[in-house]
Amino acid sequence: MAASLTLGLFSVLLIGCIAAGVPTVYALLGGLVLFCGYARQCGNGVRRVLAMCWHGIRPVRRILGMLLTVGMLTGLWRAAGVIPAIVVYAVPCIPAHLFVIMTFLLSCAVSVLTGTSFGTAATMGSICVSIAASMGIPLPLAGGAALSGAFFGDRWSPISTSALLVANITDTDFYANLKRMARTAIAPFVLSCSVYVVAGLLAGTSSGGAGALDGMRAAFNLNPLVFAPPVLVFALAALRVNIFAVIAAGVLSAVPICLAIQGMGLADVVRVALAGYVARTPETAVLSGGGVASMLSAVGIVCTTSAYAGIFKETDLLSAVEGIVASLAARVSAFTATLGIAALASMISCNQTLAIMLTHQLSLGLSASRSDHALDLEDSVVLVAGLVPWSIAGSVPLASMGAPIESMALAVFLYAVPLCRSAFGRLVRVRAKNA
Repeated sequence: MAASLTLGLFSVLLIGCIAAGVPTVYALLGGLVLFCGYARQCGNGVRRVLAMCWHGIRPVRRILGMLLTVGMLTGLWRAAGVIPAIVVYAVPCIPAHLFVIMTFLLSCAVSVLTGTSFGTAATMGSICVSIAASMGIPLPLAGGAALSGAFFGDRWSPISTSALLVANITDTDFYANLKRMARTAIAPFVLSCSVYVVAGLLAGTSSGGAGALDGMRAAFNLNPLVFAPPVLVFALAALRVNIFAVIAAGVLSAVPICLAIQGMGLADVVRVALAGYVARTPETAVLSGGGVASMLSAVGIVCTTSAYAGIFKETDLLSAVEGIVASLAARVSAFTATLGIAALASMISCNQTLAIMLTHQLSLGLSASRSDHALDLEDSVVLVAGLVPWSIAGSVPLASMGAPIESMALAVFLYAVPLCRSAFGRLVRVRAKNA
């Protein structure tokens, strides 16, 4: 009873903050207080409860460093002229009606290369959204295409951390999982491409792009050397260097360009890395953003929700949900039940890693085999986590690329995979029933 009441109060708090427009981090902090209170009621001392929280936070310390480094990269690449140069050189070469599908395909390629949605969004996603703004293409559409591509590789890449996590917790073969994921991605990939081709043909463009390009040419020194940071980043990624080191290299290589080519002072470079880039002219306003400050909210969310994991693991707080899971699994397929659990876990956890862990815990035993369970996780929670507006899984990539939250509604690939899996499973059941 106490567990159900605690989870219910947290849900009310979360929904209330969203409805009132209050930053989600306050609801999450309130949830942490509720969960810590529940742990205390179960007979745990204060030190024990704090230890539970630390056990949840400790595994994600690397993610926190990644977030801060990505923030630096997005700010410095703007100030160094990297993104402006790519915009200026690329816009005249890309037909507006093909830009949306190209955004999706380029983001797919980079995400497979890097294995991370965060890194893809901070590099190729940021570039594509900036180009879209210059071409007059709706930002939600460009952001949705970029987010879809970013999660394509986050789900399926030889260096994907989420794919490695799923393989580890399900005790399955990583490369066998990749092969199975490739099969279930074919139809969603074709569907996504079709949608983005049609959307690109229908999307309106404006004549404002020329003015923005002129403004960028005037505001930045677009020496070819400004391309060094992205070339270095993609070369290191191709060599499968640790992604944190790759992004750090992108940050460090941008500093001398800011100093020597853009004529900035060291204090200005530090300010941009910390607070983000501030455009100097109205024509370049689309480039403003980035910096460590842009990621502080995400860091707070990761710390808070990761603390939940330790409490969930060491108490029976989720036992109230297990009965619901069993009832759901008895009425629908294993994948559909896993998908429902994934949606709930993603809304509660607010980050992909914890959502994967919770979905695994609650859906364990629903699938016929461990490999089926791994595929169910990959086709559900890994993608659904990116569709929750208050989750860092989708909101951080969108923030780093400068796209609005409405872009989630147009992230076709993230919807297509679970919908195609559900439709296929229903077809199989109908055929089996009629056989």
